[in-house]
Amino acid sequence: MTVQMDRPTDELGRAVRSKHLMEVAQLDYRRSIKHLEEQGRPQVEVARALGVAQPSLSSALKSARKVPEAVQGFSGAGPYEICQRFVVDQIDRARLVEELARWEYAPVPQPEWLEDVVPGPGPGSWDEVEDAVEDGLIDDGIYDEVQKRRFPQSA
Repeated sequence: MTVQMDRPTDELGRAVRSKHLMEVAQLDYRRSIKHLEEQGRPQVEVARALGVAQPSLSSALKSARKVPEAVQGFSGAGPYEICQRFVVDQIDRARLVEELARWEYAPVPQPEWLEDVVPGPGPGSWDEVEDAVEDGLIDDGIYDEVQKRRFPQSA
């Protein structure tokens, strides 16, 4: 009976990992077709190679143009993507910690007055690391290690 109780958790874990794998693959696909366009490859040629209709590729390129590039020297365009690549085994724990520790985090806007409405932090903020913890991409141990390396004065 315990096997049946454990099975949904295993299946849920596989589903979560697969979701992140799909998201990372989608980023890679969009970046690839964007790069092909930047290289001047004809859409007809690319569409044929991908087995899609040219209008479908054209539509995909509209989305692809909005996808930010991975930051040079990092595994992704932001901390959350870096954590996704870790959870799908594209990078190891040591690289994850090292990249998150040296990421230049976007500042979190602070209100001038208590009643001021402040927009949420933009891409690349520490909030992405917190979201990764909340979403189960990294555990508290990784979070603590990154925080100690990134912010040694607060440790």
